[in-house]
Amino acid sequence: MLSGPQDESNGEELPQSKRHLTLAEVAEVAGVSTSTVSRALGDNPRIPAATRQRIRKLARDLGFEPNISARSLRTRSSKLVGVVVPDIAIPFYATALKGAQDVLEAAGYQVVVMNTERDVQHEAAALRTLYARQVDGILIATSGGYFSDRAPVVFFDHILRDVGAGHVSADNVGGIGMLVDHLVLTHGHKRVAYLGAPTRPTQRIEHAPATERLEGFRSAMGRHRLAVRPEYLVSGDSGWTERSAEEAVGILMDLEEPPTAIVVAGDTLALGALRRLRSSGWRVGVDVALVSFDDPVSSDLLDPPMTALARHDRELGQISGQMLLNQLNQGGKKTTQTQHVEALPPNEVRVPLELIIRRSCGCASEMEERA
Repeated sequence: MLSGPQDESNGEELPQSKRHLTLAEVAEVAGVSTSTVSRALGDNPRIPAATRQRIRKLARDLGFEPNISARSLRTRSSKLVGVVVPDIAIPFYATALKGAQDVLEAAGYQVVVMNTERDVQHEAAALRTLYARQVDGILIATSGGYFSDRAPVVFFDHILRDVGAGHVSADNVGGIGMLVDHLVLTHGHKRVAYLGAPTRPTQRIEHAPATERLEGFRSAMGRHRLAVRPEYLVSGDSGWTERSAEEAVGILMDLEEPPTAIVVAGDTLALGALRRLRSSGWRVGVDVALVSFDDPVSSDLLDPPMTALARHDRELGQISGQMLLNQLNQGGKKTTQTQHVEALPPNEVRVPLELIIRRSCGCASEMEERA
């Protein structure tokens, strides 16, 4: 019998130090069989709730750590889920990750995060690492890697068709359409430009955000019977950066007939565009309208405050996590829906966005309207 200090809650003895214990030793202290402890720690409903709670608390107090490798061999489940993102420093990916963790950790899974720096080779290495750790499933915003069927894969943000268990992304096409509609219908703009990131689709990525947002711009302009002028379509050579936006906007506004409105595909680009316009003497919201797909951090404090689309990034992560759980549990349940989400069969969800109107588009602020 193990000896040590008493647990004040139930009088059971605890060991002097929290050394690595075996399941049998926990069972001996608990006064039950090894199989009962195993089932209780696995939250098996066949074990009464009170017994499960007592054993789980005792295991915690003893410092018991289950042998993941052994459990994996027994159950064919590692209780690990991999999340692969291009850049964890980008707020969207960090927030979506938190949403996925909300769902996955509540279901008893641990999350292993891999950062790829938007590099296909890094992504391939990350996937090999996750497969080696025998993850039960993977959530990925892909850069165009290749996948095996060794674990269910759910794609978010960047979508591969006909691959994986499901796809979740923002409504890129509809969101850009909302911005164009506001500029045209509310303010009467006809010379509307688009500032995006370079669209360089890989062999596999068919629905990347940059590609879909440009598609949404073309579609919305066509809906209003407005020409998409080639010189009004610009992107920065260095991707989604403020510097690339500053350079691209400089080219736009130096045209003989510059645009009267600019639709920007992302918040970082919008900040660079705003900086260049202001430094060049253009009055944003007066001489030129500026709107952003993403809502920049503290955008209401900018001068002028930015009209933008608010995204539900944490919810997008939660939906992605739930879609993967559905596959892990029994591979077929319908994804749980929320008030913001409309599902598109099969296993595809587009998360709508909300238009937040501020002064950068030319609308008066709420404070000015009250004056």
